[in-house]
Amino acid sequence: MQELRCEASNDELLRTMKIIEESSPYWVLIGIRVEDVGRDCAVGFVEIGRKHLQVLGTVHGGVHAALIDAMAWVAIISHYYPRYVIAVTTDLTVKYLKPITEGVLKTIARITHVKEPMALITAELRNKNNELIGTSTTTYWITPTNKTLNDIINELRSKA
Repeated sequence: MQELRCEASNDELLRTMKIIEESSPYWVLIGIRVEDVGRDCAVGFVEIGRKHLQVLGTVHGGVHAALIDAMAWVAIISHYYPRYVIAVTTDLTVKYLKPITEGVLKTIARITHVKEPMALITAELRNKNNELIGTSTTTYWITPTNKTLNDIINELRSKA
């Protein structure tokens, strides 16, 4: 599979996202993984298993949407890094182009526009053969905080 990558990958932020990935019960349940992150960009994937399939044997659309939403959030976090902002989905539209039944579901999310308090993110969904299987636009409401992302990580660690 051809790699989806962000320009100017940020290894420090990727390590931080791995902590968030492991600390998020929903991400763990779905199997959402962050593969790459750079300013205004995030790449993630889900390894498809039986739990992701709906009754007809294709991946449930909610899995696609959850992966897109997660990577759109990571892209926003990357935009403000090292500052932390609260980013809440206000709209998520997915266009499903082709079903997937196995392998890996990948997405690359890119910020298209930021004008606080709103941000627009576009995403592509790809299968194990790197075929385009869906597209998305997502809008987020952004609330700045006086914290850094490291403050949030430390809070997560203190709760564990």
